[in-house]
Amino acid sequence: MSYTNHISRRSLFRSLAGCAALGSLGSLAAVGQQARAAASERKFLFFFADGGWDPTPLDPKFAADGIGAIGGTDMDPGTFLGQAGNLTYTAGDDRLNMDLFFQNWGQRTALIRGVNVHSVAHDTATQWMMTGSTSMTAPDWPTILASSGESYPMPHLVFSGPNFPGRLGAAVVRGGGGSLLELIDGSMLSYADTNSPMHALSVDSMIDAHVHRQGARFQQELMGLAKVRADAFIESLARASELEGRQFEAGLGATQSGTLDEALMALEVMRLGLTRCAMIRIPGSWDTHGGNGGVGGQLDEFFGVLDQVMDHMNRTPGFSQSWLADEVTIVCCSELGRTPRFNGSGGRDHWTYASMMMMGSGIRGDSVIGATTDDFIARDCDFETGLPSASGGMIGTENVGAALLELGGAEANRYLPGVAPLTAILEGS
Repeated sequence: MSYTNHISRRSLFRSLAGCAALGSLGSLAAVGQQARAAASERKFLFFFADGGWDPTPLDPKFAADGIGAIGGTDMDPGTFLGQAGNLTYTAGDDRLNMDLFFQNWGQRTALIRGVNVHSVAHDTATQWMMTGSTSMTAPDWPTILASSGESYPMPHLVFSGPNFPGRLGAAVVRGGGGSLLELIDGSMLSYADTNSPMHALSVDSMIDAHVHRQGARFQQELMGLAKVRADAFIESLARASELEGRQFEAGLGATQSGTLDEALMALEVMRLGLTRCAMIRIPGSWDTHGGNGGVGGQLDEFFGVLDQVMDHMNRTPGFSQSWLADEVTIVCCSELGRTPRFNGSGGRDHWTYASMMMMGSGIRGDSVIGATTDDFIARDCDFETGLPSASGGMIGTENVGAALLELGGAEANRYLPGVAPLTAILEGS
């Protein structure tokens, strides 16, 4: 398994406007003294481990009776307790990049423990994690955020991973490979089995103008859902026109072939003001019923990518802030957790409590939010402090999502009425 393609990465870096001058800037975004992006300007990069990742790396239980204590056998062999500031994690020789990441960026990172995903079924838990409900019409967090605030040509760019657009499908763009541009500029026609003539530029422009006029006319006449769809169509035409004009600037024709490549492309289009949110799947076999032995290597690869992403964000000018690190929030999650104890095959089965991780703009760094018992049951917590509290409540995916919407300036109560946001993750809480 490879997360990066060195040739394509070099090509990508060459295409990033302004990167050549970064070495002469001689300054990084100051940890703990970062600028504060306005909520409407904040961008979001999501990483999703499809399959249900083991929560113990972010919520170690070495002192738990029968799990990691003396005589216990259910923490991964060869691992030990790692610590960076207030953050604790499962360290080991098979995941050295994890330790490197926390030592470098722990001050900008929050760990969220004991998140109730409300299910042990992959599909249902994925929907809960990303939307806070099981309604098929509920859009996910990045789609809502992408539809709020400023207008972007590619509001939510999905390279891979889950997506629930709900009724906000006009905000979602599938990334990777350049097929979007081929659809926009008409070159996709050359791929057809039957001969499809390409129009001259003048004719193509006349057709575009006619379609826009007709769409605008119907837009004025329609009502209800039909008008919503017409509005989305007109917005899509405007976005397509801007993307076609800026494709070279953004390097949108490049093919991404690894997690780091996709992340760098996502950050570049955010830097150019083309995208607000992006979703990237974390490669690997996280559904570890038949053995947990490969998890360390997968974590090592992923945290190596995260370390490079954070370094890039701290060295790259942003769209609205001095540095990308001051305006981009990173969210790392999976649809469910896994049992704290191994099964008969040395693996872990599905579990309803998961761990999450966030970092970057607007996140209260060097903080642990939520807690679990030694048996990996979520404890009630105060949503403002993140500390265990008998008068608090269990952290659900909906509470995390409401906080993300608040962080991005979206109307959380509109999508999650009556749900209390987990404000403990927010900087300044």
